[in-house]
Amino acid sequence: MRGKAFLWLAFSLPLVGFGQRVIEIKLEGLKQTKENYVQLFISTRTGDPYDSLKAEQDRQRLANLETMRTVSLEKSINQDGIGLTFHFKEMVNTIPIFALGKTRETFWCRAGAQANNLGGNGGKLIAYYQYYDRHSAFVSYTQPWVKNKPVGFSGTFIRWATLEPVAFNQSQVTYNYGNLSGSISGLYHFGFRESLELGVQSFKEHYLRIGYTAEPMAPESYYRKGGLVKGIFRSNRINYSTFYLKGFSYQLNTELIKRTGDGSLFFIAFHELKYFKRVGTKGNLASRLRMGLSTNEASPFAPFVLDSYLNIRGVGNRVDRGTGSIVANLEYRQTIFDKKYFAAQTVAFTDFGSWRKPGGKFSDFAQSINMKAFSGLGIRIIYKGAFDTLLRIDYGFDYNHQGGLVIGIGQYF
Repeated sequence: MRGKAFLWLAFSLPLVGFGQRVIEIKLEGLKQTKENYVQLFISTRTGDPYDSLKAEQDRQRLANLETMRTVSLEKSINQDGIGLTFHFKEMVNTIPIFALGKTRETFWCRAGAQANNLGGNGGKLIAYYQYYDRHSAFVSYTQPWVKNKPVGFSGTFIRWATLEPVAFNQSQVTYNYGNLSGSISGLYHFGFRESLELGVQSFKEHYLRIGYTAEPMAPESYYRKGGLVKGIFRSNRINYSTFYLKGFSYQLNTELIKRTGDGSLFFIAFHELKYFKRVGTKGNLASRLRMGLSTNEASPFAPFVLDSYLNIRGVGNRVDRGTGSIVANLEYRQTIFDKKYFAAQTVAFTDFGSWRKPGGKFSDFAQSINMKAFSGLGIRIIYKGAFDTLLRIDYGFDYNHQGGLVIGIGQYF
């Protein structure tokens, strides 16, 4: 009799609530975020038949918001139906920006502020000053959902200035680089996971050579200005559990640039695929594949750059440029402690990249001289109270034992 009772209980528990309707949905714990914004991401409605899978998908969708630290779901059952209560613990949504970076050749620092939930409806404002051999400023605002509609907008202003090493044959020439640009975009959401961004941008940039060089191909100055139209398709199917990630995301960027003066057209396209997998309870496998092509001009000022902070950790600052690139990054993150507000991970990684030279051929990708592979170890000190707020320290080296230290804020990808 005990065995029969146990079997009856085991089979009947999953059916509790089956056929009943949702009579109430409560939101508890919201302090900065508006309820009508949160309700955008809840597909379950009062009066719907209760669906446990749909309710869990709603909970996970809310947990994926950059504004939430944790989201839990409580279910209550009575004779009238089922009540659902979402319990929220919000992140600190306005945080300072402060970062330092160091490789063999360069030092940089960045200071500013970032608001991930401006107005309580997902608005994001980023503003910072950067010193990277020269003084730069960056301001960006994005409102992904306007009046609870699947449309949004973004705008960016950039005044960028750095010292840029540019490769010519076997030599390297340093330029004083400046860029002044502004852009505005419109956003459209295809449901909760996919979106399309269309925008325009005006820009003016220049390269001024520093000092004398015997390299005959290195011009004293190089200017270009004009405008561009861009399209970005995003598909984000990554699920968050605090700082652990599971799933994949895909992004396709295209830009058509028209330069004033000669009226020439220049095209750039690249796509990026990320994949994350949980390993046990404390491990996370992370991978990224990025491939891009541009108009194949034989210019040393090509758009794809080989750099420690962008694609290959330890390789150095602006080591090479190309009109095409293939980059793969793989890392394993192992949590070594996880407390209420702080956690730490050790990281083992391998970065690989190959480039098409300006004016070159697709066969350039297969030539060893155009390939770079660096491996290394790192550590992450994570603050769990704000989105992607962590100190990242990596050291990467290649088979020639050349390498460098790369320090930054946020995961590398």
